[in-house]
Amino acid sequence: MLTKLKTYLWYFYEYMKYGDFLSVYASVNYLIFKKSHKKDRIIKTSLGKIFCRKNTNDFQFANFHYEWGVKKYLLEHKNEYSVFIDGGACIGDYSILLSRFDIRCIAFEPVLKNFDVLMKNLDLNNLKSKVKAFPIGLGDHNFKAKFIFNPVNTGASHIANAMELADCMAEIRTFDSLLPELKISIKDNILLKLDLEGMEVEAIHGASNFIRQYPNITFIMEDKHTGQYPIKDTLNKIASFEFGVVDEFNIFAKKIK
Repeated sequence: MLTKLKTYLWYFYEYMKYGDFLSVYASVNYLIFKKSHKKDRIIKTSLGKIFCRKNTNDFQFANFHYEWGVKKYLLEHKNEYSVFIDGGACIGDYSILLSRFDIRCIAFEPVLKNFDVLMKNLDLNNLKSKVKAFPIGLGDHNFKAKFIFNPVNTGASHIANAMELADCMAEIRTFDSLLPELKISIKDNILLKLDLEGMEVEAIHGASNFIRQYPNITFIMEDKHTGQYPIKDTLNKIASFEFGVVDEFNIFAKKIK
């Protein structure tokens, strides 16, 4: 309870820092009724300018203290990396954050409604030359997938299962198949964040050649849906890794040279 209260106070501080009373109202409304503000808006945050869609929780992703455990890890280790890869980028908040530190950023977001907002946010912050974005999801083979788009919690969109009625189609590719066009040097220190709503293991399989060939790789992965052990087992079958906890939903995995 105290941890949640502390989080809410940090959210409140960040919104009030820029006089964003509407996001405070939207936060309370979302917390109680799962509803948001009724008009599209652009808000100023510690991350930069963020476009927030009406009736969504984009305003939450825009808050500097959202997923603070992950952001804290990134900021503490930012000087160790030359390339940041964001799998499941949603509106692009992590790439916007790290691009200010002269880190080359590559973002993947398969849901076109999210990808359009990601591109709008890069444009708002003059980052299209610093962040390369792809309307693609990461998996263990190349295919077209049926997706469920969550119109409120846009970051929770996922591949439809057999019992769900799909909202849209998305392209899924293996990271290995994309690697030639990404032009990542073998000397780069690479941080790869995966938040794929349960597709983390499949994305690892699709990046197996990359993991074997590149020596300086660190993953941050959400294990909320997949679980820690399938992720660890999959990685350790490809190469040797050391693991640690980032926060209650995320772990890190650093390749051992």
